[in-house]
Amino acid sequence: MELHQQIDILWILVCSIFVLFMQAGFCCLESGLSRSKNSIHVAIKNIVDVSIVGILYWIFGFGLMFGTTTGGLIGTTHFPFTNSGSDIFLSAFFLFQLMLCATAATIASGASAERMRFTAYLILSIVLGGIIYPVFGHWAWTSHFAGKAPGWLESLGFRDFSGSTVVHSLGAWAALASIMIIGPRIGKFDKRAGSKKLRGHNLTLATTGVFVLWMGWFGFNGGSEFGFTSHVPQIFINTFLASACGAVTMLVWQFYQRKQIEIENILNGLLAGLVASSASCDAVSPASAVVIGIIAAIVMEAGVWVLERFQLDDTIGVIPVHGFAGVWGTLAVALFLPAELLSHSRWEQFLIQALGCAVCFIWCFSFCWVTLRVISQFVRLRATKDEEKLGLNMAEHGATSEMYDLLNLMELHIQGDSDLEDDMDEYSDVSLIAKQYNRVSQVRDLALNELKDRTENLELTRHELEEKAARLKQANSDAEAASRAKSEFLANMSHEIRTPMTAVLGYTDLLIEESWGRPGSIQLLDVIKRNGNYLLELINDILDLSKIESGNLTIETIQFSLLEKLKEIQSLMKVRAEHRGLHFKLTFDGTIPIQIQSDPTRLKQILINLIGNAIKFSPDGGKVLVETTFLNTATDNPLLEFKIHDTGIGMTAEQIAMLYQPFVQADSSTTRKFGGTGLGLAISKRLAEMLGGNLTCESVPGEGTVFTLTIGIGKPDPLKFHENPQLDFKQIPVIQRDPGLSDVDSETMITGTCSVLLAEDGVDNQRLISTLLKKEKAHVVLAENGDIAVRRTLDAAQQGKPFDVILMDMSMPVLDGYGATRKLRELGIKTPIIALTAHAMTGDRQKCMDAGCTDYATKPVNREKLRNIVLKHQCLTETEPVA
Repeated sequence: MELHQQIDILWILVCSIFVLFMQAGFCCLESGLSRSKNSIHVAIKNIVDVSIVGILYWIFGFGLMFGTTTGGLIGTTHFPFTNSGSDIFLSAFFLFQLMLCATAATIASGASAERMRFTAYLILSIVLGGIIYPVFGHWAWTSHFAGKAPGWLESLGFRDFSGSTVVHSLGAWAALASIMIIGPRIGKFDKRAGSKKLRGHNLTLATTGVFVLWMGWFGFNGGSEFGFTSHVPQIFINTFLASACGAVTMLVWQFYQRKQIEIENILNGLLAGLVASSASCDAVSPASAVVIGIIAAIVMEAGVWVLERFQLDDTIGVIPVHGFAGVWGTLAVALFLPAELLSHSRWEQFLIQALGCAVCFIWCFSFCWVTLRVISQFVRLRATKDEEKLGLNMAEHGATSEMYDLLNLMELHIQGDSDLEDDMDEYSDVSLIAKQYNRVSQVRDLALNELKDRTENLELTRHELEEKAARLKQANSDAEAASRAKSEFLANMSHEIRTPMTAVLGYTDLLIEESWGRPGSIQLLDVIKRNGNYLLELINDILDLSKIESGNLTIETIQFSLLEKLKEIQSLMKVRAEHRGLHFKLTFDGTIPIQIQSDPTRLKQILINLIGNAIKFSPDGGKVLVETTFLNTATDNPLLEFKIHDTGIGMTAEQIAMLYQPFVQADSSTTRKFGGTGLGLAISKRLAEMLGGNLTCESVPGEGTVFTLTIGIGKPDPLKFHENPQLDFKQIPVIQRDPGLSDVDSETMITGTCSVLLAEDGVDNQRLISTLLKKEKAHVVLAENGDIAVRRTLDAAQQGKPFDVILMDMSMPVLDGYGATRKLRELGIKTPIIALTAHAMTGDRQKCMDAGCTDYATKPVNREKLRNIVLKHQCLTETEPVA
């Protein structure tokens, strides 16, 4: 025998050992990616399937694969394989092919790990290694045995150098059939959460397994050359480049897609590159190997997504790595092999390669599917639910560990059987855990005994506390019920009064407008309007007082300009004072802060009430002065003081004592002469206290009264002052226009192009509000309930003529305004929706805004307010940019 022949034989034998060494890699990878309770089961399975498949391949597998062919379909000789020793190369060839067969069997079993019984593993290995692999190998590789006629698939021109399809895809399709039959692991897929990642117990071991496989793959691909030829170095280079590029591709993919790196994906990307390279590593260029490896990783990741989509549980990624990447590697032969090595055109070669992949899938998948289905009628393939939860190590093999024993002993100890260390090896690592557990248990027992003693003492007083708590709970429930009843009563009263008052005041305004100067009619209508406004003022005061007493009134603390707010108050009250012929003036004592932190709305409410009272109770020709002073300049809690002087009727000490009681005025004659609800000062007193100050009164009957209001102003940083506040106050312009409106002429506030949908169930209010809008030349469409409002809004949008503004009553039959607004927003309608409601309790505005309303208005509405709010949102709609 010549030297080169001896080297070739030695090379095949060494490569066979490397391929066998891959079994160690498979064992580490599969065991590491499985949970620890199944790791021993995986190891036993790897040992046994290699042994059984090897024997079967020796008896008849090699003969089926490389025996004399019958029509290119099956081998008929070498049962079992024997060699007299004259042909050493044949023996080396047999050994290498046996290792490839064992590899295919090991691949098939990895996908169904952690729930397939050991018996089912053996059946799958026997079917795959004894029949499926040898028969398909005969179709594709028969000519590898020197002097043998090719199988039918190989005779067509099918090429697969070292088994991207023959070994890897074939094992993957067997795995696919098995996992489709036995189903996913418990907890892998959930209807609500989707796929759950069940992590392996030792990723370091799995990584070590991949390194072993990487090393063994050089023998896998290099040995398929069947000799130490000049192609071997290039085969090694292509193998490495494809695998490394697969790993790097997954690294980059994870970094940009998930922003975190998971080692399992990188490992599978590397293996996908190795699988894909096996079909053509003997002939392609290094650049082609790089492309093959990159695409293999992408195909593998797509395969993972497909399995997740169809809820197929592949424990270690066998099918994406060996199946999908194997098909890609086989098809890549037609794309990257040099043209001179092809016996057909690239397109014809591609069809042949695709045919080989399809035949492999149909043959392997269908055979495994039918076989496992038939066998499942006699043999249980899957572990039971309890066995799977316990772990196949214990359930299938009775294999235990010190940690498992420790957990069992802990369970016995919980039941009071014994101390842990009595049954543990005192020199083991787990015994140290047991000792510490016993120490914790002892401390726990001492604590429980002490707790028991204290519990007995506390038990003596528990009954008394329970009785007191029950009485307190009942009292609290009664108080809450009373508060709720009061709030509900006030809310309903507000709604029931405001709803008809909308029509009363609205139609009164229309009658005054259309009275054509008849003084008698105007006078009567003024009486109706004045009394209606008085009724609204009463209900507003009652609601404010109720909010304060129930703690539901919210104080807003914001930073604002003091002088601008005072100028606003002056502009409102000056008209009243001049109407009465009173001298009204605001003055300042010393420097005044430019900005303060308080609630501007509540401050304005208090001052308007106090100044309004001063004007009301002062005789014609009298004086009303408001003096503002900054107090406590050197403290951390600065105050502002407002003194309201009048030259009115004054009050006695007895009258001042009853001043802040609700519904109480100085005496009944005051009520008859001057009117009023008797709530204004009660509300102002409580608001002043909520603003961090107080409200006091000094008065002399027949001479006048001085109310002193103080409020906290927070801690604006830095605190700046008006050095000459009187001069600065005069220079502030009076703003009488609604700041929410744009600068347009009042005559064109609502143009004829404004389209308004009015959703209102009350017939009177429908007529009133639509009349007011039509007088402003708006086009009005009515809807009797929320359901009709939704349909008409959608119809208008579909016709390309959407409404400019929607006025939505929040209390309607069929579908109320809240439901209608939510539905419109869900359907993508962005038209401004203004809530019209007669409710005015705490939270009503926020409830409307939460439903999706753009703005909020309480009933009754007058013509001016209605026009202004429609204009405001019409203008905003017209100025929005077109998408």
